[in-house]
Amino acid sequence: MLTLSHVSHEHHELLRTYVQRLYELANCLCPDCLDTSGCLAEMTELREVERGLREMLIPHMNAVEAAVYPSLERIMNDREASAPMRQEHEEIRRLVERIGRIVDGDASVDRATVLALRRLMLRLHVLLKTHLDEEELYLPILEDRLTSEAEAALARALDHLAATRL
Repeated sequence: MLTLSHVSHEHHELLRTYVQRLYELANCLCPDCLDTSGCLAEMTELREVERGLREMLIPHMNAVEAAVYPSLERIMNDREASAPMRQEHEEIRRLVERIGRIVDGDASVDRATVLALRRLMLRLHVLLKTHLDEEELYLPILEDRLTSEAEAALARALDHLAATRL
């Protein structure tokens, strides 16, 4: 039987590889270096990470917003229970979009752009790392309060929504 924990952990582990790579690439961008060639050398891989976040993370967030958060709000009898998580999703979308605009920009990358990109990447890394950990905290609440059939249905919905976009 497909469980909510299994689906969530599986998706989060995949996303964590992108989160870790984002951090590693941000550390490759030397904030004190006047030579921006290091940034250009990492741009191809950064484009791949940004594409992965756009194609995997954003659909995952959409799936969670459509399937998990409404269930959590019903269980907690609070329509605003997931509001902070939804706000973080908006910030994550904004950061991914800004990184995308930089990596898709022209090949001339100046020091200010390198610093801005590094800052965006580090901010997104911290936000995502924390956000994924927070989402894991909701799983026991859902598993405890949902019937096994409702949990399985939620797991299928999350898996189906994410799988169609991954």
